[in-house]
Amino acid sequence: MDDITKTLTQLARKARDARVPYNNGNSEHYAMFSGAISNVLSTEIALFTYAQIIDGLPTDEVAYDRRSPGLHGDHPIEHHVDLCPGALERAREFRQSFDPAILSFDPKLLKSYRRAAVGSKEFNTRLIELVAAAIHEIAVILFQLGLRLHQGDVDAIVQWKEDDEDVPPRATIFNHPYYLDDDVYPDGVADVVGYWAEDRILGGVTVFDRRAEEATPEQPPNVYFLSCRRRHTDRYWQLLDQQQQDLVDFFLGKSASCPLPTLCTDDNTVRSDEQFAIIQHHVYRDIWERKPPTRQHYGSLQTGHKTRGITLSTQR
Repeated sequence: MDDITKTLTQLARKARDARVPYNNGNSEHYAMFSGAISNVLSTEIALFTYAQIIDGLPTDEVAYDRRSPGLHGDHPIEHHVDLCPGALERAREFRQSFDPAILSFDPKLLKSYRRAAVGSKEFNTRLIELVAAAIHEIAVILFQLGLRLHQGDVDAIVQWKEDDEDVPPRATIFNHPYYLDDDVYPDGVADVVGYWAEDRILGGVTVFDRRAEEATPEQPPNVYFLSCRRRHTDRYWQLLDQQQQDLVDFFLGKSASCPLPTLCTDDNTVRSDEQFAIIQHHVYRDIWERKPPTRQHYGSLQTGHKTRGITLSTQR
């Protein structure tokens, strides 16, 4: 596992260093992307999500609205019922002055988006990927600013645990329980916060069937989400055609109906076990986003499954 972690870390740093800003400000594609980000930021769920990062702590309701929140006993986050004064106002100021030029992206993603015909399946899929990456990076930026408007000791609350508890607290309460590998991520704990923000705003961390995309790049399959809200599936689930189209229509301003967050229903029957999605089916956004199970853990999961090797690749 140490060697795999080292390899993933190297891939993550390389990917981070290769990112570039989207600088085609006069193109139709850029206008659509910029408008999509503006439309997402205009939503109450985005405002509230980013305001919590500015505050320094999530509200108790949001903190516990997760599968495996990692909070035990009489955790002090239970007393953080509302945002502290000034957090929402700072979030509104950030939204009003936001410039997409501060964001950077995988150059392969930008190339795929720019070459795709507007309205095509490839265009829609890559637009969703750009928006997800933007939501993530905005959260990273806000967390790294370290505003922490919370009226109290944020670190004491984050690091709190019961005296007899052996499991150490997570690095941040802003976390998705399947995206905790801050030792791999290029922006460390800030990336953990970014995945949390994706889940809160979109309805899940946005991932893709990379193997199928390589086979049919012009007709990629629908995107997948990996959600962590309570009482929702813990598997990767594929968006329905209508769910995906509703997202794109909202991003492009073709629909005033906000589909955020988009959540799994009984109709979302295309799913993949979260333990096997990356290593067996190549469903991910970035190959380094989650460490594979340990050999012991992976072996215990093999009942009824054919074992395959773990493949690390920089190919999209």
